[in-house]
Amino acid sequence: MKEIYDIERLHYYASLFSGGVVRRSLKYNDNTLVHYLLRKYDSGLIALRYTYWDYLNYVYRILEKNYCNEYVYKNTFIAEWLIKEFSLRDTIAFSEFRIGSAIADLALFNGASKAFEIKTELDSEKRLISQLEEYSKIMEECYIVVPEDQVSYYLAMVDPSVGVLAVKRGYRSLKIESRRDARRNTSVDINVLMSTVRCDEYKWMTKQAYGFLPDVSCFEIFDACKDLLSRLTSDELHCLFLEVVKKRKNITQRLKSVPKSARQFCLAMDLNDKNFAKLNEIYSQPIHI
Repeated sequence: MKEIYDIERLHYYASLFSGGVVRRSLKYNDNTLVHYLLRKYDSGLIALRYTYWDYLNYVYRILEKNYCNEYVYKNTFIAEWLIKEFSLRDTIAFSEFRIGSAIADLALFNGASKAFEIKTELDSEKRLISQLEEYSKIMEECYIVVPEDQVSYYLAMVDPSVGVLAVKRGYRSLKIESRRDARRNTSVDINVLMSTVRCDEYKWMTKQAYGFLPDVSCFEIFDACKDLLSRLTSDELHCLFLEVVKKRKNITQRLKSVPKSARQFCLAMDLNDKNFAKLNEIYSQPIHI
């Protein structure tokens, strides 16, 4: 018989994967929330000598079956799409990637720039169209990730150029399947590009394209670089944008070694080797209450 979990319990479980909780554990070795939840809901597990990783994995399996929030969708995407479909050696992924005035839930950069917007059963689609329009001004491919039973609804809603990925329930875990491929965007909005890349990045793009930086003051460099970059073709801008973003430091290449339940918060927090080693040491310890 399937166990029924009340919404308060599921909310508590979901909070274990929040950046704030993980940072407290990393900075202060503070795992108070885990201890509280074990006492309140899972006291029968205390005698099993679970590690913190064991408990997070246990809670994550419950969320997968009973509370498919954005964290679960992102984690599923990392395991079932990013790791399985792409070479992590040549791909860099970001969680919450700013694009112009919007923020994509996930962004991938390999042979092309790809933006992904996630809409779970718990989400509203109110801002979806405007978000996708903003992403398409610079990203070469745009996708939505939606529940399998809502695919038809979203296929009819979004532009035909937008790819659609369906999250479906597999035998043991969630799976992702493509329902429509994205069409490549060939244009670049220079205003969105300039508000997406960092100062050192648009300088690098300009120097890479022209061999020099404009001889202007620091107050004028933005407009001067923008003017020069605006003269390039869209293909040239796409290539430069792709190359400069892939230079950013990122943990994508290490995601395979991260426990499945933790991949999204490690990606979102962009933990370096030192911090991940410290977190792994803390979470590998048996829980003592």
